[in-house]
Amino acid sequence: MEIRFKWAKKIKKLIQNNQFILYLIIFFIIYFVFLWVQANPTFLDPDSFYHLKISKLIAEQGPIWDFPWLQYTVLKDYYIDHHFLYHVLAIPFIKILGDFEGLKFFTVILATLFVLLSYIFFKKYKIKYAEIFTLILLFSSAFLFRISLAKAVALSLIFLFLGIYCLFKKKYWLLALISFLYVWSYGGFLLIFIAAFIFVLAKTIYHTFIAQPLWFELKNFLKLIKIKNYFKLFFKNLFSLDNLKLILAPFLGIILGLVLNPYFPKNLKFYWQQVIEIGVINYRGLVNVGGEWYPYSLAELMTNSGIVVIIFIVSVILFFIFIKKQKPPSIFFLLTSLLFFVLTLKSRRYVEYLTPNLVYFSAFTCGYILAEINFKKFLRQFKKENYILGSLLIFLIIYIAIIFPCIIIRNAYLTSQSYRGGIEYQRFEGIANYLKQKSRPGDIVMQTDWDDFPMLFYHNHQNYYIIGLDPTFMYNYDADLYNLFTEITTARKFDNLYNEVKNKFKAKYFIVDADRGQLKRNLQRYSGFVQVYEDQDGTIFKLTK
Repeated sequence: MEIRFKWAKKIKKLIQNNQFILYLIIFFIIYFVFLWVQANPTFLDPDSFYHLKISKLIAEQGPIWDFPWLQYTVLKDYYIDHHFLYHVLAIPFIKILGDFEGLKFFTVILATLFVLLSYIFFKKYKIKYAEIFTLILLFSSAFLFRISLAKAVALSLIFLFLGIYCLFKKKYWLLALISFLYVWSYGGFLLIFIAAFIFVLAKTIYHTFIAQPLWFELKNFLKLIKIKNYFKLFFKNLFSLDNLKLILAPFLGIILGLVLNPYFPKNLKFYWQQVIEIGVINYRGLVNVGGEWYPYSLAELMTNSGIVVIIFIVSVILFFIFIKKQKPPSIFFLLTSLLFFVLTLKSRRYVEYLTPNLVYFSAFTCGYILAEINFKKFLRQFKKENYILGSLLIFLIIYIAIIFPCIIIRNAYLTSQSYRGGIEYQRFEGIANYLKQKSRPGDIVMQTDWDDFPMLFYHNHQNYYIIGLDPTFMYNYDADLYNLFTEITTARKFDNLYNEVKNKFKAKYFIVDADRGQLKRNLQRYSGFVQVYEDQDGTIFKLTK
């Protein structure tokens, strides 16, 4: 037994002395977790089919300038590929490994890279127990689910947190370059500018209230007049040259990314709708938007990210107890955590940003405190001074050490299992193949749901469709037409269907999902709708007159 412990100690010492080996071990742990999650022949999000198709089209014919495939949306007039760099980067993987396997492996690489960069980030700042914080991030159920989606989530996180690292290190030119590339990769590029503003605010708070603790003077009523000094100092720090550079660098990068862009100037109108109307205003009360735009309840958040939230709460308490030990990064991550917490309660998709910020805040806050504490010595001393409480604390640590691996394995398993209920690659393949053979190029096809479009588009881009990607695009094109589409496809309208579909939507075919029995019966009442194909996914009606 003693020999085994000696070997274990030697291996531990070797790993600690060779940072590359440690990075390699962490990399393979992360890599195999994401590989395991993706080991199912499904996608969790219909948008994955759209991203896959666009990458294929770019590989075949170059950038996509026009988008006639959505006839009754604003995208028909001012489409831009706001994930252009993401789509280009995916092409080699798709070419070498095939469509679905390629995009999935690309997703694995991006997700692994982000979590590994987080670990490296912790090590660069000498965060104690960096491995534990990395595992907490990796196995947070909600985060693991979101970053495993075959879309640009992980790439966005990589750019955002590389930008944050540049903010911390004052690498202005690199920050501007990352901001430029962010614009070409993802519609949420404004996050890097918001992060710059928050970091400037965090620095100002630190230099005004922590590094120079004038606030102690408030205890002396005779010195209350010095309150005005806080305002002077605060604004002096806020508008320092360094802070202005930190704001200016991402601002210039974003402006250049927008202007030096093949889609300029119509990308400005697109981003207004994508970022402001869909992302901020969100018409979920008027249109049936995707599930990711609906709120995340506190109960759900605790269920899916309980460990992260609990550690965050403990870290907040420690933050204020040991506030004199805090630095701008921990203040920054506290502010960003609060921002994304509010956004997540508005739309659940922001949990992909909330979770890393919660973990980073906990890591930096506890890191600053634990750096000056010998934990083993503290436990021995605490147990010696108070045997009962010390024993309970040790028991609690052992309990956490046992239960934590069980929780992370459970979260990974549940995320992997969720793929079993995902969208199969062959979804609508039979319907799409029939239309490719029987219809003419450019024929308009009316489908039941807006989120059927990506699968239909992937399998058949010969035809054009009514609605897709987000219902807001059709609502902004023509609100009355969108409402008519909704009434017809939900079977609330059953009179004059043939004339409405033929004249207002110019459709040649109508695809009815397999679960829309009432709609199918409504169409069968009219002689102009002729059923020409049916399989497990749905039915095709052809407009004959």
